[in-house]
Amino acid sequence: MSELETTSVHQKVDFSEGDTDDEDDNSDVSSDVTSVQVRPGASVDSEAETSGASQCSEPFWQPSQSRDVTALDKQHSVLSGAFYQNTPQKWVKQTARIRTKMQNDSLQKSELRNRFPSASSQYVARQPQNASSVKKKWWRLPVLIAMIALFVVGYWWSPHTPEAKTAAVKEFQNQMKQLMNKYQGQDEKLWKRSQTFLEKHLNSSQPRPQPAILLLTAARDAEEVLKCLSEQIADAYSSFNSVRAIRIDGTGKATEDSDAVKLEVDRELTNGFRNGQNAAVVHRFESLPARSTLIFYKYCDHENAAFKDVALVLTVLLEEETLGTSLGLKEIEEKVRDFLRVKFTNSDTPNSYKHMDPDKLSGLWSRISHLVLPVQPEDALKRGICL
Repeated sequence: MSELETTSVHQKVDFSEGDTDDEDDNSDVSSDVTSVQVRPGASVDSEAETSGASQCSEPFWQPSQSRDVTALDKQHSVLSGAFYQNTPQKWVKQTARIRTKMQNDSLQKSELRNRFPSASSQYVARQPQNASSVKKKWWRLPVLIAMIALFVVGYWWSPHTPEAKTAAVKEFQNQMKQLMNKYQGQDEKLWKRSQTFLEKHLNSSQPRPQPAILLLTAARDAEEVLKCLSEQIADAYSSFNSVRAIRIDGTGKATEDSDAVKLEVDRELTNGFRNGQNAAVVHRFESLPARSTLIFYKYCDHENAAFKDVALVLTVLLEEETLGTSLGLKEIEEKVRDFLRVKFTNSDTPNSYKHMDPDKLSGLWSRISHLVLPVQPEDALKRGICL
């Protein structure tokens, strides 16, 4: 028997001993390998025969990859036998590792699915939220439209816009035209001067430089007309705002405490102007306590007035029975000035001389005498009922 055949027999014997441990197998293989001596003169047939014997000795579950390695390594066929002995155990271990790795991979994938759901699931989950958000947005749309509409209407009707100024002037002109048709006994100068003066104030740029102060005067025979016409002109000025003018009556206040009257007048004017009223009428200005009239510095002081977007209509009832139609406007103005000087600075007038000197009266007069116009009686006017 040749040495190669002897080696193959040893391999078969070693492989059949399943009870021996790996260390004994390794030692046997080492001893067999060391005992192998390949002679240079060995024939190719013996090598093929040896290779065939070793292939027959391989178990049926031996992988094909190991056989390919054995065929390639022709010079070390004996070493490949030892490799085959350890291959089953390594293959089992490798299979276990692969199974464990696959299980770990499946666990990791499931964790990733839980952490990061798919796009379709996210879409389904977010779809109700998106629907609710869309509903909320649709509810906001009518509110937004209403706010825009209010803004447009407010801007259009704001007294600071050119459109509103034009509308206010037209409304005032219409009201004044109606008054002219009712009070046909009045001088043309009354209508022309008063309308031009108040229209100019309505058309003035914002902020307006000063308030509009109009003083109307009449004799005893036109007392009722003076009261009605002054209120109606003031209402015509504020007709665009659909509010009545402030009304203050000085009748019977001459004997009252001047400080109390002053505070009362100040409160009524300030509250009215702050609450949207832009016109006021003060009846019987001459009947107010002298010192209380100093409050009109606050409201008639040209550029320093507290409210400049307003119109004040003051009335003064003269002690004369009738006022001639032949008097000019300058004469009417001087007549009213002299009358107030007597009322407010005469020592015979109660509570007047002590609180109003000529200098203060001159300052007050310069502020309230922007335009002084006379009012004539009306035959068609019934007592207590305005036209």
